[in-house]
Amino acid sequence: MRNKINILMVLMAIVLFSCKDKQGYTKINNTPAVVENPIHKIVVNEFMNAGGYTYINVIEGENKYWMAIPNTDVKKGETYFYKSGMVMKNFESKELGRTFELITFSEGISANESELTEKKKNPHVTANTNTSSISDIKIDKAKNGITVEDLYAKKESFSNKEVIVRGKVVKVNNGILDRNWVHIVDGTQFETKKDLTVTTGEMVKVGDTVTFKATVILDKDFGQGYVYGVLLERGELLK
Repeated sequence: MRNKINILMVLMAIVLFSCKDKQGYTKINNTPAVVENPIHKIVVNEFMNAGGYTYINVIEGENKYWMAIPNTDVKKGETYFYKSGMVMKNFESKELGRTFELITFSEGISANESELTEKKKNPHVTANTNTSSISDIKIDKAKNGITVEDLYAKKESFSNKEVIVRGKVVKVNNGILDRNWVHIVDGTQFETKKDLTVTTGEMVKVGDTVTFKATVILDKDFGQGYVYGVLLERGELLK
């Protein structure tokens, strides 16, 4: 899920730095506005899949608009529900070859209203990853690098500093808030924290083993209650 995905996706939200246009990266131009209604009831008018997302044209009451959600099987004419989203203006999708004047990014939709929880979710957490498989991953620390455990255990000492981290990509949200959001794990953890989120202009895929140099930012607040305790920004892939 996986683009105005609540700061995007529901920050998005899903959020997004410089990127490689030739690789089909999607650009977001303007400041997002968060949708405030708690639960939305929509009917799918049309849909298409591209770049890891499902774009759906929906009807909500008297309103008709476009949404982007992580790849999802939907049916035309069916009714769905979602909790929150973030509206982006002039969103350009190179995969579709079109620009949406307005599009709402959400972390996902449900066929059952009762499945929606009260708690807002950060669109970039690895809630949709297989935590058991994450536990089986063992990635050697990069030269001059640190582990997931190192960073969380001593995060204050790394604040606003560049670090090198290596891990396996378990989730990617591309083109959110003008950057890509990459979630990596290395098999270590501190308390219950097992993954790191890296924002970058680089293009990677789930399953890749990557090494990033990035700046540690603590308590990054994107508004609407979406705060990252630890975020690695301006990630640069190291070969």
